[in-house]
Amino acid sequence: MLSIEQMKKHFDVQKLETPFLVIDKRIIKRKFREIKDSVKGVKVFYAVKANSNLEISRYLDSLGAGFEVASTNELKDLLAIGVSAKKIITSNTLKIPEFIKAAHQAGVEYFAYDTEMEIDKLSALAPGSKVYLRIVVDNTGSEWPLSKKFGADPSRALELLKYAKNSKVTPVGITFHVGSQCLNPLNWSNALITTAEIFNMARRAGIELKLVNLGGGIPVKHIKKTPKLAEIKWQIEKILNEAFADYPELELMIEPGRAVVGDSGNLVTSVIAKAERGGENWLYVDVGVFNGLMESIEGFSYEIVSELELSGFVDRGDFIPYTIAGPSCDSVDTMFKDYYLPKNLDLGDRLYIKNAGAYTLSYASNFNGLEPPKVYFIEDK
Repeated sequence: MLSIEQMKKHFDVQKLETPFLVIDKRIIKRKFREIKDSVKGVKVFYAVKANSNLEISRYLDSLGAGFEVASTNELKDLLAIGVSAKKIITSNTLKIPEFIKAAHQAGVEYFAYDTEMEIDKLSALAPGSKVYLRIVVDNTGSEWPLSKKFGADPSRALELLKYAKNSKVTPVGITFHVGSQCLNPLNWSNALITTAEIFNMARRAGIELKLVNLGGGIPVKHIKKTPKLAEIKWQIEKILNEAFADYPELELMIEPGRAVVGDSGNLVTSVIAKAERGGENWLYVDVGVFNGLMESIEGFSYEIVSELELSGFVDRGDFIPYTIAGPSCDSVDTMFKDYYLPKNLDLGDRLYIKNAGAYTLSYASNFNGLEPPKVYFIEDK
């Protein structure tokens, strides 16, 4: 992860206008290569939604990454910086028709689906495409479950594979998502067991599948204990070796987003106000739900460190619980409750929100005219 000390070696953080995000490209490279080298033969497709900053995409392209996109704009951005369409896939199962058309015309070959209607759209707008079926799998233990809005029930998998085969596309595999920031490595092995069962059913029905897309979900360190990549790798390879032995030509994809950029960046914000309301201590900062911390409203938490602590101007006994809120005029803009920070925090004091490289810029809007955080990069030299 990016240490605050490393940030300060490269930038005078006290002089930069907040809020801002510092991203270390060296960490991005290390994380990408760790994932690429984890499961033998796996191809890495960075989930652009995690952080769509073009400098990050350009850098990952130079490292040999592929990309997973969900919209026409994400696609156009990648094509504009020279990314080959052959390195782009889309696992969005709710694609706008214009996006399908644009992706097909650009040369994107792989598309996910989970309904008959999605196959109908792909057959009409991207005939000849290779499609992979997204199934619902257990998301227990993930910080951000994704098992309700997306995916077909495995009991319908064969039916949907047959539907695709009888259309103008080619069914080639299965994908799933164990949930974002997944803390339970067993989710991967259980999902692969289900996937292997579908592979075997499909083969008996005359449909030969060859692709397993492992989706995303690899966690980064925040407040809770997270499994190491080696634990996840072990669960994946165990089932691949046991359940897919009859598929020697198996192709593997994985779509890390948070796992690549999450702990490469720290978000810096400033105190703009304090208040006592209803017996609670309120702390207001210049970054909030609408300009960088959207995930907080679903209970996602970060480690926050104040400059006062780093400077040694406060003892642990001088900490009090705060309700931390953002700068907008919407009461939804409240991120954290009972977060302990120094009681003597004052106007302009800096706070460091650690491991915030993912799903901060991506979710940031201009609500209330508030600007998204600026971005500064530590270069890979």
